[in-house]
Amino acid sequence: MPFNLFYIIITFITFINTSHHFQLVLGFGTPVKLGSKQSMAVGWNFQFQYPEATNITQLQVYPPVVSSRAREKREMQESDRSLFYMAVEGILDREGINGRECILRSICENAADSTFHEANGLYGHLLHIALTPTYGDGEIDEGLDPAYLEAQKAGQYGVECYTLYPNCNLENGLLGFFSVLENELQK
Repeated sequence: MPFNLFYIIITFITFINTSHHFQLVLGFGTPVKLGSKQSMAVGWNFQFQYPEATNITQLQVYPPVVSSRAREKREMQESDRSLFYMAVEGILDREGINGRECILRSICENAADSTFHEANGLYGHLLHIALTPTYGDGEIDEGLDPAYLEAQKAGQYGVECYTLYPNCNLENGLLGFFSVLENELQK
């Protein structure tokens, strides 16, 4: 199959597995041209799982109606940004990397280098949004750990992030992964 920038593979799978859940899996992929003889595929998959109804009365009230009070209670527990940071920290911790220090260092470096996201296209912009605790409508999440905001301020004031967060045992931090990819593509 010849390389075509607009070729998209769409997958749609539904099945009921043995754990009594209805699953819907959606996915698509597209090739990305890296050079004259190189390409890679980028794919996204979305998986939805719903419990299987065991009697007709469950179908009458399914999906459950979430009251505004329940939604507010859930939103007060953790912000999406806090959950994102905790998830990345957990992934890095499992790999033997100090996740907390590396997230804080990455937030600091992101704030210090305002052109990083511009040089790295869509992925750079998405990473910039994720690593900017105050990004959005200007309101700061009350549930957000103040250490994230301090890391952003440190970067904005020009503090050397690798000296402020020396326990991040990634040589170039999280942003270094994207810079390395960019440098490899330019060779």
